[in-house]
Amino acid sequence: MSALLSTRERLELFGQRVIELSERRLVRNGMNTQLNISWDATSQLLSQRTLEPDEEDLRSFLLLFRHFISEKEPLFLNRVMNDCLQFLESSELKEGVKKAKDEWKQVFYKIGAFQIMIDNQKLTGEYVLDLWINGYYFHNDSDKAAEIRRYITNNDLPIVRMQFLSVLSALTQIIFYVGSVVNYCLRQGLFHIPDRTL
Repeated sequence: MSALLSTRERLELFGQRVIELSERRLVRNGMNTQLNISWDATSQLLSQRTLEPDEEDLRSFLLLFRHFISEKEPLFLNRVMNDCLQFLESSELKEGVKKAKDEWKQVFYKIGAFQIMIDNQKLTGEYVLDLWINGYYFHNDSDKAAEIRRYITNNDLPIVRMQFLSVLSALTQIIFYVGSVVNYCLRQGLFHIPDRTL
């Protein structure tokens, strides 16, 4: 963005973008993810089968989703939650945002949707999102691409991929919740934002 947004402008933009995110075909059709792992004792073979969302729908969704998870973006969810905690007049809604913020930290920074570790690498939400977004979807980070190739070579890719999709789904639900709070509070005038607050 060429100019700094005021807090109110940031909240209004956040609310609009959450509505746009909810209108993506991936959301309308559902994530539809599944990982099946089976072991055949006779042949001693482990097989993995995945069910994933449509790739074009996923790319379209991620174009907007990444604005909510990048600290450099004005729509970074953690920043918006801090705005809510600072400027919301409803203690009940603040409590809900506090719980959402705790859930966000749990999924994004700590263990992801499930606690998984491969080769001493914790598959936190932050890690798997960075891996796929910067190593596969939108950037050409050669280190991240090499990590993905290593997971392919070691037959760990389905697990890493499902962690990515499950984190994506969990964080999206938090974004939708905070978006509903922001849009409701903007309509009801429940934000007390002093003039010139950035």
